[in-house]
Amino acid sequence: MDHNNPGERNDVRVAVFFPIRWKKPDNVADLSAEIENHRTCDRFATPPTAFTDLPSDLSDITEFQEMEPHTLTMWMSLERKLDHIIRRIDQKTFDNPNMEQGRCLNISAGGAYLRISKKLAVGDTIQARLAPPTFPLFIVEILGVVMSIKPDKNNKGDFLVSVSFTAINHSDREDLITYVFKRQREILREKSD
Repeated sequence: MDHNNPGERNDVRVAVFFPIRWKKPDNVADLSAEIENHRTCDRFATPPTAFTDLPSDLSDITEFQEMEPHTLTMWMSLERKLDHIIRRIDQKTFDNPNMEQGRCLNISAGGAYLRISKKLAVGDTIQARLAPPTFPLFIVEILGVVMSIKPDKNNKGDFLVSVSFTAINHSDREDLITYVFKRQREILREKSD
């Protein structure tokens, strides 16, 4: 697989299970431009997103090479707590009361498979906020078009929706791609154990 080919990177899909927030947006054109031109973390004044703001290998940074492992562990733990506090202070970023709750069941950089509690139609556009369970915390807001929808046989009243992303910020997409490959490695490790 060519990791520099955006088409192939967008197609890698992994199983996940994390909460999302979503709604049908009012002004799709304006929201699309806002999402594409501004990173989610910048728009909501949340901590910088997880991956593109940090070197791919923290061990290459001199300060990390010189840091005692115990100190590094404590520092990373403190960072997690601070990110959580910042997220709690500005809950509208993710826990927006105007948005419905749902679950992301699998994801790629180009789309997601969601479980939601309201029926949509194929072709509907949704706005969704995704916060994969990873450190450092990052939130990605997308616009997506519903490609398919069917009742969830295992959860009465819920629907399984396939969404193709139509608007996502480039840097947010890169963070999402990094998360997808990280998750893929975790799944492969679990299978090999």
